[in-house]
Amino acid sequence: MRITKVETIRHPAFPRFTWLHVHTADGQVGLGEVGHFATAAEAIMHDLAPRFLIGEDATRIDHLWTRIHDHLAIFTMGGSEMRALGAIDVALWDLAGKRHGVPIYELLGGASRDTIPVYNTCIGSGPIPDNRRFLEDAGSLAAELVDEGFSCMKIWPFDAFAAPSHGQLLSSSDLDAGLAPVRAIRDRVGDSIGIAIELHGFWNLPCALRIADALQPYRVQWIEEALSPESLGAQVAFAKACHAPVVSGERLVTRFAFRGLLEAGGATIVNPDLTWTGGLGELKRIATMAEAFRIPVKPHNEGGPVHHVAAMHVAANVPSLYLLEMIRHNTRHLFPQIVDELPPLVRVPGPDGRAEARLALPSGPGLGISLSRRILDDPLATRKLTD
Repeated sequence: MRITKVETIRHPAFPRFTWLHVHTADGQVGLGEVGHFATAAEAIMHDLAPRFLIGEDATRIDHLWTRIHDHLAIFTMGGSEMRALGAIDVALWDLAGKRHGVPIYELLGGASRDTIPVYNTCIGSGPIPDNRRFLEDAGSLAAELVDEGFSCMKIWPFDAFAAPSHGQLLSSSDLDAGLAPVRAIRDRVGDSIGIAIELHGFWNLPCALRIADALQPYRVQWIEEALSPESLGAQVAFAKACHAPVVSGERLVTRFAFRGLLEAGGATIVNPDLTWTGGLGELKRIATMAEAFRIPVKPHNEGGPVHHVAAMHVAANVPSLYLLEMIRHNTRHLFPQIVDELPPLVRVPGPDGRAEARLALPSGPGLGISLSRRILDDPLATRKLTD
């Protein structure tokens, strides 16, 4: 499968995204995606293509990944460079699945589960305004999510109080206000749904510990990104002191950064972001490495539809999956505008007898999705080609 050209597609209705098509001589097309700083990543993909992709065998995924990674590492790792590599990697795996006529997870070692356990991150506006509702009406939002079969919801009620002091000081009144949505959830639905708290790395260690201590009576399922990843020592101190499982890693780049976090004991669950950390193959490698520390993986999954489905393939495969993040606003409203054949949310019997929301496994060859003709045929779409 010789690579003949690399094409990027953008659409003004979705300015956050750049989609990648890697074309081969036998007419196959692999699909990738970048979801943040998409303009910069698009330029990098076209810069890399002549030297590392055009004329190369698309089946040599690890070889091509390593060549590009080692080239980028010379100039400091991370950012748009890794997002570009992540999109390329996903497109190559899509081609591999299409070549063999099987879903990607079959190439990774097969499915470890029949459906994928998920939780809802409360992002959303317009028809599904979860972003506003968890602050203003958390109890009714929780009840709605329970009715839909979700076992866990993630919210970030303390973020608004970090900016005035740059996360250096948290007053007692602000702490109590941040707890209000958590109290409302427990008052409305009890323990019928897990509560995950996202802190976005906005706080220093003393404030993060105060928040964690205040959350203890509410039995939260985990606390995520309590501290910025630059200080491994502070992360380890927080993980040792925290009563709840500690999730960290979404901003780390490649398995080499995760090794230090795991060896130091800085997390009890890791949440690598598939695109930010270097692609589908790298997410699988991180999950396998974490398994050696008895640490489960909970992939960070707030990208676009291609990222979402690529993460689903890894989630279907790895035995150490904890949960897969999803955003119901995206899967119901945004993603169907962009791709076809999106795997659906299904209901299956849960351990307590209630119907539980899970994602069906992707079924088609490769990723099992394609960029919609509504995007590709729209005259407003722009394309750039390197061959």
